[in-house]
Amino acid sequence: MRRLLTVLAATLAWSGALALGADSALPPESLYQLHAHLLTQTGEPAAFDLGRGHPTLVSMFYGSCPAACPMLVTSMQVYESHLDRVSRSRLRVLMVSFDAARDTPQQLAQLARLHRSDPMRWTFASASEAEARKIAALLGFRYRQLPDGSFDHSLLITLLDSQGRVLATTTTLVDDSEFQAKLRAATAADAP
Repeated sequence: MRRLLTVLAATLAWSGALALGADSALPPESLYQLHAHLLTQTGEPAAFDLGRGHPTLVSMFYGSCPAACPMLVTSMQVYESHLDRVSRSRLRVLMVSFDAARDTPQQLAQLARLHRSDPMRWTFASASEAEARKIAALLGFRYRQLPDGSFDHSLLITLLDSQGRVLATTTTLVDDSEFQAKLRAATAADAP
């Protein structure tokens, strides 16, 4: 975990996110130090830290993905389905598209409806190429566009605490019991 935090801090510094104006109220290892701009499924601009104050699951995707991304969304829904109602109400989910050209607010809204995601807790958003690259670097998420316009990408889910610190990550789309336990602990009533 310490190595991960060191890499994250170095990535933040490298990307220029810790320049003057960084949020000193946040811990230095917070991913929310990155002031990335997003466009949500409602057409509203948002900051990367829109889940601030809540434990948040974050992943990246692209809407026209034929198989892996829908499985990723379903996987996140399965992880949250193992939480009780009160714990689930504390959780936020942020899906960031790295294909802003195609993932317009209308397309993102359609995806949110298709997946029957809770609009009070789930946000589907897109980021410009530059912003998506910064977010991907912070998360350790890799993607590249292929000649046919599709993308080759990782499948990674990251759990952030209320201040944007990484609590856990998983590449296991089903039954990562350690990740599920950390998600349960992060959303418990007595969680910090």
